[in-house]
Amino acid sequence: MKNWRAYSLLLVFTIVLLASCEKSEESPENENSLTLPPYESMVIDFGEFAEDSNSGKSAALVYDNKAPNGNWVFSRIVVGVWNSALFTTLAVPVAAFQTAFAHSPENLGDNTWQWTYSVDGFTSEYTARLTGEVTGEEVLWEMYITKTGIGAFEEFLWFSGSSAMNGNSGQWILNQSPEWPYAMLQIDWERANEEVAAIRYTWVREMDEQENVDLFRNSYLLYGLQEGDFDAYFTAHAYDGNIQDFADVRIEWSRDTFAGRVMAANYFEDEAWHCWDSTGEDVLCE
Repeated sequence: MKNWRAYSLLLVFTIVLLASCEKSEESPENENSLTLPPYESMVIDFGEFAEDSNSGKSAALVYDNKAPNGNWVFSRIVVGVWNSALFTTLAVPVAAFQTAFAHSPENLGDNTWQWTYSVDGFTSEYTARLTGEVTGEEVLWEMYITKTGIGAFEEFLWFSGSSAMNGNSGQWILNQSPEWPYAMLQIDWERANEEVAAIRYTWVREMDEQENVDLFRNSYLLYGLQEGDFDAYFTAHAYDGNIQDFADVRIEWSRDTFAGRVMAANYFEDEAWHCWDSTGEDVLCE
C-alpha cells in the first residue's frame, strides 16, 4: 500500500512537471516581453519649430512686423500644420499611446498582449485598451478608446498599426474621431542606431467634415536625418490653397545649434536657400 501511494505521488508530480515544461515551451520567457514601438514613431520632436521652443529663438519674433517674411517663421508655419493635427485633432489617441509606456501589459494568450489604463490630461475621462498581436514577422497594434461623461462614446478603434519584430520599422493609421471615423493620417517610420531616423506623415483623408473632396489628401511631411552641418530635415509636399496646387518645401537644420535653412520656390519665388541663425533671425546663407 505504501509503495502504491508513493508511486501515485510520483505519477502526479511527473504529470505536473510535464505540464509545466510544456507551458514554458509554448510561452515566452517573460510574459510581458512584447515591447511597444518607440513613442517617436508616432510623434517626432517638433520643439525646434515651436513658438516657445527651447532652441533659443525668441517668441517675440513671431509677432514682429517682419515675421511673415522670416525664414524660420515660415518653416515653423509649414511644420505647424502637422504638429497641430497631432496635438489638437488627434490629441487623445497620441496621449493614449504615450501613456501606455507607464503601464505593463497582460498576456492574453494566442500571442496577444493587452494594456488597459485611463488617460490623464483631459477634462473628460478616457479609457484606453491597446492590444499587440504577434503574427509571423510583425506585430499588429490596435488602440481602442472609450469616453465617459459629456459626449460619451463606446469603445472606438482610434488607431491601428504594425511594426517589425526587430522594432526598427512600422506604420500607424490614425482615424479622425468617433464622429468622423475615417482614416486621416498615415505614419510610416524607420529606426536606426536606437533613434527614429525617418518618419513620414501622409494625409489620407478622402472627404472633409462637409463631405467635400479633401484637397489636402496625399500631402505629406517627411522627417529624416543626414550627414553634414544641417543633420536633420523636413520635406513637405502639400496642397496650397493660394495657388490651388501642390507645393514643395525643403527645410534643413542643425540639431546642435538650431540654425537652418529653407527652400520654397512658390513662397520665395526663387530656388535658393534662405537661412536663419540659432536665434531664428534671418542671415545670409554661406
